[in-house]
This record gives sequence, structure tokens and C-alpha cells, in this order.
Amino acid sequence: MAILSDQNRSDVEEVFAEMSEEVTAYIFTDDCEYCDDTVELNEELEELTDNFTVEVHDLDSALAEEYDAARHGSGPVTVLTDGELKGVQYFGIPSGQEFGAYVRDIVAVSTGETGLDDDIKAELAEIDEEVNLKVFVTLTCPHCPRAVETAHKFAIENENITSEMVEAQEFMELSQEFGVQGVPQVNINDHDGQFTGAQPEAQFLEQIQRSLN
Repeated sequence: MAILSDQNRSDVEEVFAEMSEEVTAYIFTDDCEYCDDTVELNEELEELTDNFTVEVHDLDSALAEEYDAARHGSGPVTVLTDGELKGVQYFGIPSGQEFGAYVRDIVAVSTGETGLDDDIKAELAEIDEEVNLKVFVTLTCPHCPRAVETAHKFAIENENITSEMVEAQEFMELSQEFGVQGVPQVNINDHDGQFTGAQPEAQFLEQIQRSLN
């Protein structure tokens, strides 16, 4: 049975019409509960454009090691790439409230257009050290997609930034480790900085800068 409805497919095709370059989704799987659904969801998206390709790999594969995909212990893990980009990552299935953000992220990776203000882009370009952003979400949270999209926009603009959507219920042990009580919760370089809520892009960037300083 298809995951996407006819209306979903029509809406996605309209958004995917903006794509310009090919995007590949590397999906790393093991025996996790939502691995098959994640693969099926992406394969249905693959049918809607010639610019989106899905590759499925084991979580213990060489490519998974290259992307450190097993670092949180299980799948599903999805990495969106244009062939060079590595920092747009998802730990957990990008469905529910996250689905629209996932589709828009695919387009942003394809076009390289994040829609960020020029002053924010300039400040992001000055970040010359590695930054990891974990955005803990639940699939029913209406505010989480905005935080995820902002984090992924930052990763598209600066290759030093790796941004992870982490579905809090699928990765419960990680959520407990980081004391997640409300979502979206954003952790910067693990415990160097933390805030809760979908902050505006400028304030989100200020939180990163404060953590680095």
C-alpha cells in the first residue's frame, strides 16, 4: 500500500519542479522499526522527479562508515547530498509534520538556494570550525520542521556544519542522554549549547556563535 496519497504526490511534484541538480538520498538501514517505511517513502518520492535518486545501504557498510551513520546506534539514517554535501542528515523517518520540511530540503540541496538573508550567509561563511547541530523532534510537533529546516539551511551554506534531525521517540536513549523534555530541542556540539523552540534564523545563528565563543 502506498504511503503517499494522490494529493501528496501532486503537491510534491509541484515543489520538485523547482529542482535543478540531482540529489541522492543515502538511506542506511538495519533491522529498525521504521527502516522499511523510510525506504518506501523515499522510493515513492523518487518516482516523482528525474532529479532524485535513492540508494539503500546497510548501517555497517563502508559508505555508512564514511558518513559515520551508525554513531547513534541504529537506523534509519538518511543523508541528502548533491555529490559533495554531507551535512544534511536525518536520524529517523522524515514523515508526519517533518515530511514537508524533508521535501523542501531536497529542493534546497538541489538548487543550493536556502533563502537566507545575505547578512546571515556572510556570518555563516565566517564559521571555520566543525559544528554539529542536533535538532530533536517528534513527528507530531508543528514547530519542529522550522528548526530542522533552519539547521539544514546552515549546513547547505557551510560545509563545516553538520545538522541532524533526530526523531526523539525513535532514538529514545539519545533523547535521554540529552535530557529532551520539549521539542524542538537543539544541541550545539553536543553540550556546548542548547535551546528549545523554533527560533528565528538570526537568533538560531546567535546561539551557535555564542556556543563557539
